[in-house]
Amino acid sequence: MDLNKLGWNETLEKKFKELDCKDIIKGRVIFHSGKQYKIMTSNGEITANLSNYYINSTEIKSNLPAVGDWVCLKQVDEFHPYQIIKLIPRINKLSRKVSGEKSEEQVIASNIDIVFIVTSADQDFNIRRLERYCASINEISAQPIIILNKIDICNDYKQYLLDIEENLPNITTLSISAKTSENIDEVIQYIKPGNTIVLVGSSGVGKSTLINNILGYNRQTVGEIREKDGKGKHVTTSRELIVIPNGGMLIDNPGIRELQLWSSEIGISKTFEDIEELSRQCRFSDCTHNAEPGCAVKKTIEMGQLSQERVDGYKKLLREQDYLNTRKNTYEKRKKDRKLSKIYRQGKSIRKYKGND
Repeated sequence: MDLNKLGWNETLEKKFKELDCKDIIKGRVIFHSGKQYKIMTSNGEITANLSNYYINSTEIKSNLPAVGDWVCLKQVDEFHPYQIIKLIPRINKLSRKVSGEKSEEQVIASNIDIVFIVTSADQDFNIRRLERYCASINEISAQPIIILNKIDICNDYKQYLLDIEENLPNITTLSISAKTSENIDEVIQYIKPGNTIVLVGSSGVGKSTLINNILGYNRQTVGEIREKDGKGKHVTTSRELIVIPNGGMLIDNPGIRELQLWSSEIGISKTFEDIEELSRQCRFSDCTHNAEPGCAVKKTIEMGQLSQERVDGYKKLLREQDYLNTRKNTYEKRKKDRKLSKIYRQGKSIRKYKGND
């Protein structure tokens, strides 16, 4: 396997040399479950485990290898499996906050060029969710492309396209039917040798059907859709990197029902750059765009050139990011305090032991 076809490039080569690793093999994570990983190397696919040193020295879960990562591997001898000893620093990573109360990062995929945001022309379509995806993707300097699927079952799908154009004017959008192959060539043109493309979206929007169509055979399992609400089951349960025979890579993902932001300040600014430009024209630098005089944003809304819903969506993401930043700072402080407390208790125990001696 030519590693360049797997996405290896000059940037990664430089990062790899800085690690100064000797007598090791480098490879890319294509699948993992628990501690076991499948790695694609120049010698083909191998199975590897995390070394005990790696596990013990990694305090943050997001620093564990994810699908798309490049890693350093070593084998003690032919009777033992390969072990992952180091993570080659990522070029970028697509992340979200883990579900629930914990303020922790979950890495969806790494070393990404393009993200296909797959939605469908039915009950799944939600422009506010698409804005949220774009904010996360713009944060990491990958290219977001919205794929509106299932146009074969919707007579007025162009209304969805108008909604996207109004709210996300700078985002490339493709309207297709993965089932009938309509406009599928528009998707395939982005799949090029060395390019890594991640598919994200809700369950039932047709990600697996799209991958099968691109491959030309049924590789991914496809689930049934409930007629009453158009929702699908979680058929894809694990992340996986798929190498396309003609070049390029696709990373399939389980359906994401909830995408909570992680670090997305820059991404929000890029996604809503029209509103941020208007904000600079407001009379007050701290304008909230509610009832202040001289508000350029409110004036544009009144002129019918900007929707109130888009502004509300922008404000909501800013509030969410501010809240998350506060939670992260509190979480880090508590973690640091617990670590210092543990060191103090250990030191106290040692002094007590020496005193008894």
